[in-house]
Amino acid sequence: MIRDLGHDYWTGTVYTTNRRVWEHDDLFKERLRAMRCMAIDMETATIFAAGFANHIPAGALLLVSDHPMIPEGVKTEASDLIVIREFAEGQIQVGIEALRLIRRHGRSVRHLRFDE
Repeated sequence: MIRDLGHDYWTGTVYTTNRRVWEHDDLFKERLRAMRCMAIDMETATIFAAGFANHIPAGALLLVSDHPMIPEGVKTEASDLIVIREFAEGQIQVGIEALRLIRRHGRSVRHLRFDE
């Protein structure tokens, strides 16, 4: 967890998939819980698949904007606007600062190896 200006930023496993309407599959949701996924997304799968296929290291900084594991947590247009307005700028700054710290301390982000 990273703490910044009174907000908590958590790190954890994000399950990425191109599967649609997964919210109604209780067996799949139980599998996500068993894997202790902190979030699920459908957008970055393409980035990672294309990066891996083309040997291009890729990464993602995700801002969780809904809680679809519970019915009242499904994202709406109104809730999305609130998350963007209140958290997007801070999320970007956290990502930038994290990369600066990694560089400043002479460390590198771990990447997949592209063995042929």
